Amino acid sequence: MLFPYQRYEKLTEPLVVYYPAAEETRARWIAQHASDAGKLLSQLLERPVPELEILLVDPADWQIAPHDDPEEIGILQPFWTDQTSPPSLVVPTELDPVFGEATREKLAFLLYHGVALAFLEADPRPWPGDYPLWADEWQLKFAALWLSYELDGVQGTVNNDLLAEYEDIFEPELDGKTPDTVRGFDWYEDTEAEDYLGYELLLEQFAADLLARSDPGLLPRFLALYRTEHETLLSDEVTEMLATALGPGGADWLEELVYF
Repeated sequence: MLFPYQRYEKLTEPLVVYYPAAEETRARWIAQHASDAGKLLSQLLERPVPELEILLVDPADWQIAPHDDPEEIGILQPFWTDQTSPPSLVVPTELDPVFGEATREKLAFLLYHGVALAFLEADPRPWPGDYPLWADEWQLKFAALWLSYELDGVQGTVNNDLLAEYEDIFEPELDGKTPDTVRGFDWYEDTEAEDYLGYELLLEQFAADLLARSDPGLLPRFLALYRTEHETLLSDEVTEMLATALGPGGADWLEELVYF
């Protein structure tokens, strides 16, 4: 089923936004935050801002929003898709309850995640052919959290209520590591949304710790190593790249993180 764009209003500045008639204020807020995020990421990554439109979707139309994977419309959260031309950042007018207390900082954080993905997808450098899940995921969380610091004055982490609710995921077991780790988690067809949310929280804490340990230039330094011709990258190889980007002591610091 085609998305009913004809029933939506349209803004053209600072980005093209399609939105339900009653949501102009929210549409302008989202457009401005996405535009500001694009400018900062362009400076950090030394890449042009990719072409991007925003589709602000009423919950009644969520299941027919353009998407690459059915999982993207499984819960109400922003996501990037290239099923439109130009690609779109698809945003629900309300967040799924799984994200806890709905705050502007959380919505912005999720928006920045999508903007960061747009930049990485537009980067002409090659992707590895086969690589672990965390290799890409940490990049997005790192960029999104840095943008939250720069644009929204966030300190530490954004999802503090969820981190408190899921605090047990950071308790190490007898082997000294947490039950799930950034490097050990993987996605399967039967993975529960709650389990994946726990993984996202591990990544958010990882991003916060990386930003406390290093600087935002960590991301482009890592990408210079990662986005080259690699048929297959093992987790240990990606870890070595990240340690190199961190600089002296980076490898030991990473291994000391109980959730990594």
